[in-house]
Amino acid sequence: MKTSTLLVVLTFALCLLNACGGSHTPPLQAAPTVTISASSGAITLGQKVTLTWTSTDATSCTASANPSQSDWSGPEPVSGSASVTPAAPGTITYTLGCTGVGGNASHDAPVAASIGTLSVTSSAPPDGTVGQKYHPYFYCTPGCNCLFKTACLKKAYGFPLNATGGLTPYSWSWVPAAGSGLPSGLDLVGHTIGGIPTSAGSYQVAVTVTDSQSPAASAGVNYTVNIHNPAPPAINTSPAPPAGAKNLPYSYAFTASGFAPLTWSETGKLPPGLTFGNDGSLSGTPTTLGAFPLTVIVTDGVGQTSATDDVTVEIFPHGFKATGSMASAREGHTATLLPNGNVLVAGGLDDTNAILATAELFDPVSGSFISTGSMTNARYDHTATLLPNGKVLVAGGDNVSGDTAELFDVASGSFATTGSLTTPRVGHTATLLSNGRVLIIGGVGAASTLDSAELFDPSSGTFTLTGSMTSARAGHTAMLLANGKVLVTGGMDGNGAVLASAELFDPGSGTFASTGAMTAARQDHQATLLNTGEVLITGGMNSSTALNSAELFNPATGAFAATGSMAIARSGARAILLQDGSTVVIGGSDVNGQSLSSAELSAVSGTSFSGTGSLTRPRREHAATLLDDGRVLVTGGTDDSDIPVTSAELYQ
Repeated sequence: MKTSTLLVVLTFALCLLNACGGSHTPPLQAAPTVTISASSGAITLGQKVTLTWTSTDATSCTASANPSQSDWSGPEPVSGSASVTPAAPGTITYTLGCTGVGGNASHDAPVAASIGTLSVTSSAPPDGTVGQKYHPYFYCTPGCNCLFKTACLKKAYGFPLNATGGLTPYSWSWVPAAGSGLPSGLDLVGHTIGGIPTSAGSYQVAVTVTDSQSPAASAGVNYTVNIHNPAPPAINTSPAPPAGAKNLPYSYAFTASGFAPLTWSETGKLPPGLTFGNDGSLSGTPTTLGAFPLTVIVTDGVGQTSATDDVTVEIFPHGFKATGSMASAREGHTATLLPNGNVLVAGGLDDTNAILATAELFDPVSGSFISTGSMTNARYDHTATLLPNGKVLVAGGDNVSGDTAELFDVASGSFATTGSLTTPRVGHTATLLSNGRVLIIGGVGAASTLDSAELFDPSSGTFTLTGSMTSARAGHTAMLLANGKVLVTGGMDGNGAVLASAELFDPGSGTFASTGAMTAARQDHQATLLNTGEVLITGGMNSSTALNSAELFNPATGAFAATGSMAIARSGARAILLQDGSTVVIGGSDVNGQSLSSAELSAVSGTSFSGTGSLTRPRREHAATLLDDGRVLVTGGTDDSDIPVTSAELYQ
């Protein structure tokens, strides 16, 4: 019984496995299907067509075309779309073949590309300007977001011509039309008009495009290309020609904006000894004093003339002449006359913004500079004072240790340290007193403007504090009076206010006391002791602008009184008392902060100013030193480029 039951179970299982009642056939896989269509079956050559396709039961698809097309070839997804551009006229059959487990399938999408009518589609070429590259424009660097990155925009020049229809590539040509000529300076290269126009006018041109058919098709269009003259030349009226000096070299070049070449001419009486070139140069050596009115005009390369410029060239008895240059560019340096007649130039800031320790000597006989020993510390905006023993005290200044001081020995040409200041100082003043000591006043300390003062004793080589000023000051002046007291004027206090106040230091008591106030608040001004015993105060800056006013301090009354004004406002100038008793005020910054080349002379009384010859170059923050022979040495400073210079010159 058990054996029969087992047989029945096995028989049933085999029937399930083998589908009792018939033979077994595996299930069939469906063959793939594919459809492809074109957005248009007939186009003009050059137009784009969108192919769209789908498939079923496909695992991969491949694109091909007859004739072959570079943009429809190789693997493609089993469904999708693509943009293609037929490359040749005629019917292009775009085919998509797909493969699946159940077999292969393909489908075609024919597109007929016909050659359209060839025509020029460019707008009229833009106007151009003589002397300027034709048609500047900007384009966006491919792949760069020009909306947010201006660096993606690149500048190019030229006007591209465009056409449609026909068979590419095109070739372009142009010829004069209507009895005109081609715009001089412009060329048609490829499909772009470019170049630099050289003549103004309205030019009629016939532009022709030819395609690559055989036989070729052509199309043309007439254009007007207008080329305008540039703006007329304009003479630069600033700076005006400088004042010259009799028997000293003179050189000035007029400048103008405009289309080159520029040709200059002048009318009027030239100062004898000077010549005027058609390049705008005025040069020579004047031989006659006086004021010489001139009218200059400039003509550009297309014959346009500027407005006239009326100038007056003044020739004075005295002026400046270039001398040898320093080894280093310097501003904020010192220049001290030595007992042997040479001038010690020390420290300052050079044209790389480095603080200098170097020093050099000017020899008035040879007119040249030679190096000498360097300071023990680099420094600028320091002080240098000739002592009665012939040595030079160099003190403070802007460096890593502004409380240091050192002595220059003329005999050895070397520097050696001496006692230190009681506090670091920069922009202070140093005044040799009648008793041989040196009074150091104010300036900027480690954290603030200073009201303190100290005395240097050459016999001990030490500094000691003395009485403090009534106000903290930097950018002030300190002048030894005939009575032995020191007049301190103006400057800026610790709150940034420009001061009109003044005070007197009494060496006997070692104290300061207020005296009459100046008629104007000033800093970076000049104070000059006149032979009359009065002190002439010139220029400087108030809270916002340079000043041209001047005033006189009377030691007898302790009061200031306004005197004649300078012709030009000046801050950071240099004022030197000359041997004839007059004062020459040299250079500085004007109301716009620009360096000045002009200079002017005060009368012996200090009550009026007159002109004198100009510097050979603009300067501010320079140094000026009266030589034993009466000439004035001017060294360094910064010019209009705001860069310290190496040059030097002599007022004579």
